[in-house]
Amino acid sequence: MSHWKMAACLAIVAWTPSAERVCAQSGSQKPTNDLKIAMVDVEGGAAVLFVTPERKSLLIDTGWAPGVGGPRPAPGAPPQPAPPSSADRIAAAAASLGVTKIDYLLMTHYHADHVGGLQALLARLPVDTFIDHGPNREQPPENANPRQLSFAPATLYPNWVAAYQGHRHITAQVGENLDIGSVHLEFIAGDGNVLSSPLPGAGENNPLCNGVQPMTRDGGEENVRSLGMVITFGKTRILDLGDLTWNKEMELLCPTNKVGKVDLYFVTGHGMDLSSSPPTGALDPLVALMQNGPMKGGDAAVIKTVDSYPHLQGFWREHYSVRYPDLNGDPNYIANLDQQPDQGYSIMVDIAPSGTITVINGRNQFSKVYHAREK
Repeated sequence: MSHWKMAACLAIVAWTPSAERVCAQSGSQKPTNDLKIAMVDVEGGAAVLFVTPERKSLLIDTGWAPGVGGPRPAPGAPPQPAPPSSADRIAAAAASLGVTKIDYLLMTHYHADHVGGLQALLARLPVDTFIDHGPNREQPPENANPRQLSFAPATLYPNWVAAYQGHRHITAQVGENLDIGSVHLEFIAGDGNVLSSPLPGAGENNPLCNGVQPMTRDGGEENVRSLGMVITFGKTRILDLGDLTWNKEMELLCPTNKVGKVDLYFVTGHGMDLSSSPPTGALDPLVALMQNGPMKGGDAAVIKTVDSYPHLQGFWREHYSVRYPDLNGDPNYIANLDQQPDQGYSIMVDIAPSGTITVINGRNQFSKVYHAREK
């Protein structure tokens, strides 16, 4: 299936119950040496699907539980059918790529916008191997109301434990590596720990640390514990830090950059200003992808920080920001626009071993080609 047909299939399946079957049939993939990535629209949650040339699948996070996280109807609007859930959209992306099971499910942390879709997803797709940072470390406040308790990591974490029973389970440690086909993962943050020494080729002094103060907010202890990893495929380096916090970023990047430069960067924490500290400029990505929602993430300070990265060539976003319309930029780089009913469009990425990176907007099939740095 071509990139453009895949994009159309992902858009159609969001609203057509039979379309997932059509996608699965048309999604039988011809042999390819490329890495395929679908950044699925889960309404400001997180879900990214990787499919290696060897047909191995890695899903990072599962978005929200059904009925949570979707677009809110306008006041007085007539009732509408429930929109597809995060699990529905992930399953559609998997079908479009010819994936019938998830070989590796990696949970960066146990907040509801990352682990909430787990049970619904397991009803749609089997999972072989489960990866996490270890036990939940965040407890609800003493005065939590019933709604807060229902979303609390302490409530959701037992579902994760139950899911991996009888399966391979990996608690990833900082410094450990995992190969999934020709994709290499190196864990650089997890359970509150970060790299103690630079990766090969990294370690340069980071002047962007000067004068930057620690952040007093972290959004919850599980953000601090997020798994973060450098993903390498061919000549391309990809960075995904989950919802790792500002202070932990500074531990990784100050006074020296222990990570080095990357080619493709999933903007940390949905673009919320709990992350994306000024020192992240030293990562110097060529392409940034932000898993924001229309009203969640994509904070003004973060957009300005990412726009300031010295060699950034493309800043792609899951949603138009309703709060900061003047900062949205070219709509071709935004999968879901505010002026249209939410169709759950994804952003797709195709990466060749040579370092050619093609990013495709599922809404209009607009695409751009980038080239990873020579290493």
